Amino acid sequence: MDEQLRELIAEVCNYPLQSPEKQKALNRLLIQIQHLPGLARSSHPDYLHALNRTWEWLCQNIQNFKPRSPSLQESLVTWINGYLYWRIQDLYAPDARVPCSFDELVRGEKAGKTYLEQLSRTGIGLPNMTGIDGYIEQLQREDEQRIGLELERYIEEDPDRKLEKCHLTACPQCNCQLLSKRLSLEVPPDKFAPLARKLDVNYQSLVAHWKRKCLPLLQEIALNLGYKPDLEP
Repeated sequence: MDEQLRELIAEVCNYPLQSPEKQKALNRLLIQIQHLPGLARSSHPDYLHALNRTWEWLCQNIQNFKPRSPSLQESLVTWINGYLYWRIQDLYAPDARVPCSFDELVRGEKAGKTYLEQLSRTGIGLPNMTGIDGYIEQLQREDEQRIGLELERYIEEDPDRKLEKCHLTACPQCNCQLLSKRLSLEVPPDKFAPLARKLDVNYQSLVAHWKRKCLPLLQEIALNLGYKPDLEP
C-alpha cells in the first residue's frame, strides 16, 4: 500500500494546478485514502461536512505532506487526522449547530439577524452563490463528489463482477469494467476507434455494447450508491 500511495501522490504533484490530469489523479488518490484504516470518525450528523472539508484541504496541500516512520500509510493517516480532528471539533462548537428554524436568531457577534437573513447576505461556503440556494448547491456538490468517488472505486474493484460479466459474446475481454476504465477513467480517455482495433472487435459492436449495456449498468450502480438524477424536463 505504501508504494501505491507514494506513486499516486507523486502523480498528483507532477501535474500542473487546475489541469484535468491533476483532478483525475486526485480522484484516484482520494479513492484509496478514504478507505484507509485509522481515519478519525464521529457520530455527529454533520460528520460528512467535516470530512469533505478535509478532502478539499488535502487536495490543496498534498504537496506539503512529508512521510514519516513507521510507514507512509500511517503517517498519511496521522497527517490527515491532524486536520480532520479540528474540523470535527468545529461541528461541536456552539455556533456551528444547524438551527432548528431559519427564522431563529443568530447568536454571538451577528446577533439580531435570523439565520435566513444571514444566509441571504453571505451564503455558505460558495461566494458565487447566495443564501439557502448556495447552501443547497454546496450539499449537492459534496454528495455528487462522494458518489463519483465511490463509482470510480466500484469500477476499479468490481466487487460483484457485474461489469466484468457484461461483455461482448465473441470477446470476454471487451467487458464493461475494461471499457469503463479505458473510456472514462484513463487520462486522456481512449477513443472508440483505436480501442476497437486494440481489442480486435468491430467498431459498431463496441459502441453499441457501451451505449446499450455498459452505460445503463453504470447508471444502475450509481443509483444504488445514492445518485439522484435530475428528472426535470
